[in-house]
Amino acid sequence: MKNNPIVINEEYLRTLQTAYATQVDSVDAVYGKVYAYGNLPGSNVDMTKPLPMRLGGAAFTEAVEAVAALDGVRSGLAGRFASARGEIHALEYGVKFLLADSDAVEQLTTLSSEQFEYFMPRGS
Repeated sequence: MKNNPIVINEEYLRTLQTAYATQVDSVDAVYGKVYAYGNLPGSNVDMTKPLPMRLGGAAFTEAVEAVAALDGVRSGLAGRFASARGEIHALEYGVKFLLADSDAVEQLTTLSSEQFEYFMPRGS
């Protein structure tokens, strides 16, 4: 495995593009959606908004601290979802653009793949 070449060809890039598109769809399926919990009216959760929690009055400092800690975790997760979705979408778009651009350039070049390989430096 140590000296096996890394092969990045059209098939591999199309596989990556499909995987990235699937991951973006998976994030979109859960991010910003409202989920019901419990039986009480208004018992809904959206990870992009603070959790509706009532654990006593403002003088109950332990409950206030617990709600703040939970909201910190929630907002951290929401931020990670948004960031990951953006990064994955950028990768998907980049691969899609690379494939489209290489198709356009491939028609203009006069080099065969063997000739192109001749000009590529080889590592030791």
